[in-house]
Amino acid sequence: MDLVEEYLKIAKKDLKATKILYENKLYPQSLFYFAQSVEKANKALALGLNEYTEEDMRKVNHDATRIYKDNIIELKQKYEDLSRNLNRLPELKNTDFVKNLGVEDTIKECNGALKQHAEIQKAKTDLAFISPREIREILIKISKTEKEMEEGIENVKNFKLTENNLKETKEELFRQLENPKNNDFAYLLKKELSETKFTIQELEILIKQMYLQSLHYITISTALFYLAVITLPYSVSTRYPKGDLYPTKIYNRRLPIVKKLPDLISLQSKTLIRLNKYCTKYIFNQKQ
Repeated sequence: MDLVEEYLKIAKKDLKATKILYENKLYPQSLFYFAQSVEKANKALALGLNEYTEEDMRKVNHDATRIYKDNIIELKQKYEDLSRNLNRLPELKNTDFVKNLGVEDTIKECNGALKQHAEIQKAKTDLAFISPREIREILIKISKTEKEMEEGIENVKNFKLTENNLKETKEELFRQLENPKNNDFAYLLKKELSETKFTIQELEILIKQMYLQSLHYITISTALFYLAVITLPYSVSTRYPKGDLYPTKIYNRRLPIVKKLPDLISLQSKTLIRLNKYCTKYIFNQKQ
């Protein structure tokens, strides 16, 4: 856990360095430290969820998109399992609450993301010359996800559990609706359910906890994924010349990524605040 906290601290300091370097028109160096901040934030999240070890992070090196490829594959498999199992509970599947979770849409998005990752790896050198339109589209996607998750959070907060079929479906309900991104929490929840007699209100709180955590995770990881994509070339291309490409000549104020860097810095700053809150509530506190 100390390693997660350290990565978070470094991510914040790297972002601070990014701002200072940008203000002093040291654009290659600014982009380098921005990429470092994004990388450390992604690694902090992955380590915090116990999905990777410190050794795994060394293998990831400077390409944080590798983290997401494995996560997407795992997430897709779990949502496919969830979809199959929900078919056995039509009375639950047809509720507004479950419909709002967008299980099938998530599976489609996973397939699209895996295809996108393959394309990113082929074209990562060209990302240094990403266009204003492409940057704008990415920012719009992130903003759209934020709004959708905010709506989802409101739906979860307004969700009310009833006594209808509760006795027969309680165990099945929690097995099917366990948070696909947090096995530790799901395990503890199932253990509590088997050992404790909950009131309807307590069960409602547990359901909300599961989905609120998932929605907050999606908000953070979506931003960090796209930032990892945008910054993919900068750990090397901003530091070393390659062929006819010289960092001091490429990274000037006219380059779209340099122009849009203040907006990206703002996004990363907001994401780090969310990540810090997420880790404090769902990772650090649960380990105590």
